[in-house]
Amino acid sequence: MQNHLDFGQSVLFSFLCSVSLIAQKKQLPFSGELLFKAQRVIPMDSIQEHMLIYAKDSLLKVINFSSNMGKQELIKHLSKEKSYLLLETTKGKYAIRTNYTKYQDTTLSYSFKKKLGSKRIAGMKAKKLSVTFTDIDKKFTFYYLKNIPAIYGSAYTNFPGLVVEYYIPTDEGMFQYTLTELKRIDPPLTLFMVPTDYKRVSIEEFMEEMSKP
Repeated sequence: MQNHLDFGQSVLFSFLCSVSLIAQKKQLPFSGELLFKAQRVIPMDSIQEHMLIYAKDSLLKVINFSSNMGKQELIKHLSKEKSYLLLETTKGKYAIRTNYTKYQDTTLSYSFKKKLGSKRIAGMKAKKLSVTFTDIDKKFTFYYLKNIPAIYGSAYTNFPGLVVEYYIPTDEGMFQYTLTELKRIDPPLTLFMVPTDYKRVSIEEFMEEMSKP
């Protein structure tokens, strides 16, 4: 009888150890600040843009600084599946309701494979991916951080981790994004709120407002 008990305890201990290891490997919610630089590489362009991402558990704020478009801000509520694009126009300030699930990943057709190899990006070890786009006869090397969930990025949110060096094909050319700084901070909740002086509208309502004389 004692042997049966010892065997059962041994099995239980092994199971609990396995569960503990799995839990340790699980990606945890992220709070912090991510700064990316962006540059058009096809055709080559010397002008650099920047993108700043703030994350707080299930909240995300993406700020793009572009020489052509100026500043663009997107607030995402990941758990509620809601997002707002903040725009300042000559006719006022608008918070446009958007479907964040339709951003980037659903407009790009690609496949990826994990590859051996890594490199340090922003002082952290990033793992390699090989990415192929359906309409481009060329493979691209991406890098990601396996300990931060991909949902905290602005693109490729189905990757095995946060993408920190990647490419996005657009009508204007191929753009490369690279993480330059990561800070683990706790951003204030107010950062993810729609400002009170912004009018909340749908994309249809916004287009109607812009068409008015």
